[in-house]
Amino acid sequence: MKFFICAGLDGRRFWSGLYLFALFWLTACGHVAETALPTAVLPLTLPAPPTPQQLATPTGTLPPTPVASQVEAVAPTATPAATATAVANPTTLRADPGVPGDLRAAAQALVKQQPDQFAWVEGGPADVTLTLDAGTPLAEWVYVVAAPFATVEDDVTLPDLMISRPLFAAADVEAWDTAVFNSADPHITYLANTAEMVERAWAERPSLVILPFDQLRSDLKLLRLDGVSPLTAEFDPAAYPLTVQVNVAGEKTDVTDFLAAWNGPATNWDPGKLTRVAMTGVTALTRATAYQMEIGGILAPGTAVGPVLQAADIAHVSNEVSFTPDCPYPDPIGGTTFCSRESYFELLTWLGIDVVELTGNHINDWGTDALLHSLALYEAAGMAVFGGGADAATAQQPALFEHNGNRIAFVGCNPVGPAYAWAGEAKPGSRLCDDGFVAQIAELAAAGYQVMATLQYNEFYHYAPTAQQEVDFAELAQAGAAAVSGSQAHHAQGFAFVDGTFIHYGPGNLFFDQMDQLGTRQTFVDTYVFYDGRLLTVELWTGLIENYCCPREMTLAEREAVLTAVFQASGW
Repeated sequence: MKFFICAGLDGRRFWSGLYLFALFWLTACGHVAETALPTAVLPLTLPAPPTPQQLATPTGTLPPTPVASQVEAVAPTATPAATATAVANPTTLRADPGVPGDLRAAAQALVKQQPDQFAWVEGGPADVTLTLDAGTPLAEWVYVVAAPFATVEDDVTLPDLMISRPLFAAADVEAWDTAVFNSADPHITYLANTAEMVERAWAERPSLVILPFDQLRSDLKLLRLDGVSPLTAEFDPAAYPLTVQVNVAGEKTDVTDFLAAWNGPATNWDPGKLTRVAMTGVTALTRATAYQMEIGGILAPGTAVGPVLQAADIAHVSNEVSFTPDCPYPDPIGGTTFCSRESYFELLTWLGIDVVELTGNHINDWGTDALLHSLALYEAAGMAVFGGGADAATAQQPALFEHNGNRIAFVGCNPVGPAYAWAGEAKPGSRLCDDGFVAQIAELAAAGYQVMATLQYNEFYHYAPTAQQEVDFAELAQAGAAAVSGSQAHHAQGFAFVDGTFIHYGPGNLFFDQMDQLGTRQTFVDTYVFYDGRLLTVELWTGLIENYCCPREMTLAEREAVLTAVFQASGW
């Protein structure tokens, strides 16, 4: 037992010391129950010193108030010494080179969430290591090969990656590329920043990029690797050459504790987060197109393109011509006042159409009753509509979808008329473009929707957009649209990227009879792939309309020609 002796004490402290000395003496003689006392001398506020009579109390009699109660009631004015209780060392974590950055970041976030249980170390040994070597499975990470969107080729093989052309890769890849390419590849540039990688790839075309699947962007084109695409329903990550298995290694108990606490992702390719939206150009089931449907079968126009639309989670058409029971048998060389026979509606249902755009300027050609009848058909078939409606108020309503966690909104308007096509206060028709249209895009984007904005714009018969067209489409992009599509275009047009927004000035005709120009026969179906709440990439299906009605898939040479033409018209 240690005693602390201080000189110069005043009378109060003397009596306090004498009282404590008596307490220690009584305890040593077994007259006082064992009491835990502070291990450090504190400037406590003690009770008044005992009187001589109290000090004379027989040894068998306890003081009136237990000392422990007196000590517990004292409020210290200084910080007591640290408790000597031992704390278990936290489990240390680290990640080997090559572990995907998102997994490394998730492990570091776990350390911040549970600092008493885990600690992060860089380099050196650790209790648990995230590794590409053997261990307990943690996550599966899919990397892909992409190229700047203005790239004609659609496929690449592993040997192709060794060709001497600029190849940019995520920094993670540097640690494992020899396992994929069998040797270090000196022409690969490794970059940690995806934006820098994309910028360099565009500047040094033709070029390729290797990056995690979930880091794709709409200005990159995903390439099939050895014929396999992660965007197809049959994709198997385990059979894909750029899938990386991430494991954890360490003592069994440490690994078990880590896995029990792990709240990071198991993969960056989750089909439950994918949504495919197919956007098309002009549909007008009338005139020579309708005539061919009568003689060749109502479903004939969709034979080749049908699988593309049917594979989409949300399939769109811009149907410019209303269905009506009194539409006559089609005249293949008729005029420009259009209607569609009601039987043709079967084509849309067979294609699996989910949303119908009503911005077309021929929508009221056969009178407003035909449009009202069409609206009833769409509703009965469970098809959403946008860009038009039974009156001006309903024409302004967006078509909203939620699929696999992705929120998609369709909005569209018609800035060019004719006036009889526009909806009124009590008149069905297409939506007139106004200031509220841009504001609506901004509001929907702020609410978390990926906005697909369409314009029934002026019609131009060339690939390049006009200067005013660029300005007007850019305004919708700057308002927050994820994509802007020109639904007016009878002639295929080019592309642009504005503030991260994908713009297609015109996909061209889907079902229509304009066979006089190559550009009016060329058609695109743009499949927008959304993942985890953002636009990931866009796939282009290219078709060539035959026999006034029916798009077929282009040959490789035809596809190369149209892609080259539209990319050049886009300034690329």
